[in-house]
Amino acid sequence: MSNSVQAASACPGFPALATSSEALLAQVRALPPVGVDREQQACAPATVIDFAYSGGVLCSFGGEVEAATAAITRLADGGELVEYLYLFPYAPASHARLLVLLAARFNQVDKAAWPGFLQGATPGKETTALFTYGAYYISLGKPTEGDPAEWYSNVIFEKVDKPALGVRKVCQEERDA
Repeated sequence: MSNSVQAASACPGFPALATSSEALLAQVRALPPVGVDREQQACAPATVIDFAYSGGVLCSFGGEVEAATAAITRLADGGELVEYLYLFPYAPASHARLLVLLAARFNQVDKAAWPGFLQGATPGKETTALFTYGAYYISLGKPTEGDPAEWYSNVIFEKVDKPALGVRKVCQEERDA
């Protein structure tokens, strides 16, 4: 095995959007991650999230920004792809580059027209831009000031008709009457 540094593989699902959960999962699993974990969420609708982690660079987003983690969310019943995302080590310059890459490819949405699930504040996370393309919302996020985990930017691709079912999903044990 050579000690030379190889260019990172392209991150699956960008610039062309993913349509099949099986194909996307196979492409992400083919990357050189350190580990793949699976998380199941039983609250309705039940989902399965596969996380691929690297010890450094998992893949290259747009050939310019290196992602460290990917996650793919599917409905537990039928396996429909509802969300996929990439996490990047946070730095203002790389976050700005992600914004340029997304703006060059997708339609940006004015903040006043963002869907309700993005309107409220989320502790530790700030959505900085939202785009649409076909059946997807594509959001760019970063840590808020003072967040103890302020290490990542994220790009989340989520189905417009099934938003907030991946990492944004909130399971409630009880509902107020």
